[in-house]
Amino acid sequence: MKIETFYPKNSILKEHIEYYYFLKTYSRDFKTAYYSFPNTLQSFNIHKNASYEIKHHSTHVYGVPEKKYLMIAQGKYESPLQVLLEGKLDKVTINFKPLGLNHFIRKPLAAITPEHSQSFHEWDQHADTSAFLNAFFGTNDNESRVDLLEEYLLKQYQPLGNEALLQKAIHSLMDFTTELPVQEIAAQLSVSIRSFNRLFFNNMGITPVSFRKIARFRHSLTNRLFNEQFKNLTDIGYESNFYDQAYFVKMYKKITGSNPGKFFKSVDKLADDHLIFQFLKE
Repeated sequence: MKIETFYPKNSILKEHIEYYYFLKTYSRDFKTAYYSFPNTLQSFNIHKNASYEIKHHSTHVYGVPEKKYLMIAQGKYESPLQVLLEGKLDKVTINFKPLGLNHFIRKPLAAITPEHSQSFHEWDQHADTSAFLNAFFGTNDNESRVDLLEEYLLKQYQPLGNEALLQKAIHSLMDFTTELPVQEIAAQLSVSIRSFNRLFFNNMGITPVSFRKIARFRHSLTNRLFNEQFKNLTDIGYESNFYDQAYFVKMYKKITGSNPGKFFKSVDKLADDHLIFQFLKE
């Protein structure tokens, strides 16, 4: 399995996309399984010659020569997602920032990604989609693929209504130094709590409370894996504003399936350390 990571070149896309990664396998006998964990980013996958099977908290993607292209959009999930990759695969994953995908679709995100994973057909009606896919997978040079992908994405781009308000909300929900109550965030934005919850869910596919839980998990994960000064689990929990150690452990068990200490020892970092996976042993 080969993974290469690239970053947006276009200034507009930099605002909405964190990074791309290309994954390729070369054997029909290839098989790997891993757990992916809740994230504030949103993954969008484009495959060549692949099909899929989606079950409860499980996504299986496998190479099928007669199938041409497959797009899968991930929604928000709050517990581990098991992913099984099998056979010869060739895919690009776009990891959008929290509001990013909204700029490239015409329906509310919540309507398009109601499940943890689903096939994506919003671009099927665009006349240039087929030409883009043929050109994209017609070259093996990933630099060229990035150029083709960005050219295509810019054709789909449109501004998002209420973006400034939503970005302020996301910033507040990810701020663990002050951690304002959701009701106070809504008040600061001059909207009712009901309107705020509805607007946030429509554009994020998740409630503000659940988004904050995922953001808190990712904040603590970053502190543990990438900041040398945070090695003690108590300090990690404190810095991410977990209420106490018992709550820290409880939330990790729910989000990762294991306690923090065991989880941190079991994960691997890939794609310039952006991907945090827990590979499953056969």
